[in-house]
Amino acid sequence: MSQSCVQVMSLNYAYIVLVTEALVGQDIAQTIADFDPAAHVILVASLAEAEAALAQIDTVAVAFVAGKPHCFAGSHFAAAITARGGRLVLLGVEAEASGPTADFDVLTQPFDTDAVIRKLRLLG
Repeated sequence: MSQSCVQVMSLNYAYIVLVTEALVGQDIAQTIADFDPAAHVILVASLAEAEAALAQIDTVAVAFVAGKPHCFAGSHFAAAITARGGRLVLLGVEAEASGPTADFDVLTQPFDTDAVIRKLRLLG
C-alpha cells in the first residue's frame, strides 16, 4: 500500500485505516480525504505499521480497523488511539456480531461512501 506511514513525520492529526484488502482500504481512505481534505490519512496493512504511525501522530480522529474485537478491545493499540483523542471503528463479521462497545464502534458491511461519512459525522 503506497500510503504506508512508516516514513511519516510528526502529524498534528490523522486518520488511520488498517485493512489487508487494498481496495477496501483505498476506498475508505479516499472517502476520509474527501470528507476532511485537511487531514492526513494513513493507510496500512499491518498492526506493526499502525503502531509505528501512532508514535508520530499527536491526535487521531478515527482509526478504521479490519479486525476481531477480542484482538483490539482493551489492547495497547486501542488505548493509544483513545489517548490521542480518537475512536476505534472495527470492520468484519465478528465485530458486527459483537456490536459496538465502549472500546470500539462498528462499520457494518457491506458499506458504501455514505455509510463511512455517516460514521465519521457520528464520531466527529
